[in-house]
Amino acid sequence: MLFGTIVVAVDINDPDNARAAIGRAAGIAGSQGRIHLLNVRYHLPSRYSELLAGDFDQQEKDEALAAMRLWCADAGISAAQVSFLTRRGRVRDEVIGEAERTGADLIIIGSHQPTMSSKLLGSNASAIVHQSPVSVLVVRHSD
Repeated sequence: MLFGTIVVAVDINDPDNARAAIGRAAGIAGSQGRIHLLNVRYHLPSRYSELLAGDFDQQEKDEALAAMRLWCADAGISAAQVSFLTRRGRVRDEVIGEAERTGADLIIIGSHQPTMSSKLLGSNASAIVHQSPVSVLVVRHSD
């Protein structure tokens, strides 16, 4: 098997591209590969903590995990084949860190079409592609 361990980075606010990435991972992993599904949530400055509900972090985490579980079920990925992770931090750092922790052979990223600002300023997908120690597949939803 060429890719036995795959880290799939998804943005729950971009469900079309997340589903596309998960579907591609299911096809590549087959029934033998291991998939680590990761959603990186935005870092929240501590000064905002007073403005948020006390259980905001847990609610956001639960929402992300529920969406990822649904998408995997829709893609036919068995629960035994996938781990669900959600973290806060910089997307590039968390995705590459997870690939290193798990000994991943491949990172799959769901990504939208680049906009002018992402072409000028860079995107998470671009940063991961440039910094990753393993192969990276960028998947876009097609209509």
